[in-house]
Amino acid sequence: MGKGKSKSNGRKRGARRKNLSTFDISRLLGVDPGSVANWIDAGMLKAHRTPGGHRRVTIEDLIRFLRHHKIPTPPGLEQSWACLVVIDHAPDYFEELLKIALERHPECEVFKPSDAFQAGVIVVRYKPDIILLDLQMPGMDAFEACRTIKSYEQISDAVVLAVADGCSQEDKRKILQCGAEACLSKPINPSQLVELMESALIRRGS
Repeated sequence: MGKGKSKSNGRKRGARRKNLSTFDISRLLGVDPGSVANWIDAGMLKAHRTPGGHRRVTIEDLIRFLRHHKIPTPPGLEQSWACLVVIDHAPDYFEELLKIALERHPECEVFKPSDAFQAGVIVVRYKPDIILLDLQMPGMDAFEACRTIKSYEQISDAVVLAVADGCSQEDKRKILQCGAEACLSKPINPSQLVELMESALIRRGS
């Protein structure tokens, strides 16, 4: 088993998504509310309006805006990852992904089990927030594994992302029915995969 990075045992299970007002954002970033309103009106920061006409921005859209403009993200705003398990017959394939994930989420704990049995032990013990599940993992029926994960109350809210050397439409249909968030074919863009993970976790906690 390869273990990436470990921090405290205190874990946050998913982001608490909410809408932020221009005043919320101004306090978070230490800027004038008028500047936030200008960003929105210029189309730089995605927002919507309430029935009363007030601007509102989701945490997800604010984080995207901050990253795009290379503005430091305030502590506590980012989605906090606790545990990521890579169940894949070639876990080293994801090294670039893990590097990006740990740069963005240094508190993340990563496990790369060496076989199907070890994967099951780790998932039950550590109750991961994200599981990368190889559809061709030797010694494992990935579809049954996904169904089991989603039926086990303590880990059912884990985000399962299926990966395969070639994910057919039938495999995609089957694994999504089993509860996976997506089925991705290799080669996978590491940055895009991290963004997919983040978005999935935010939706999970909404």
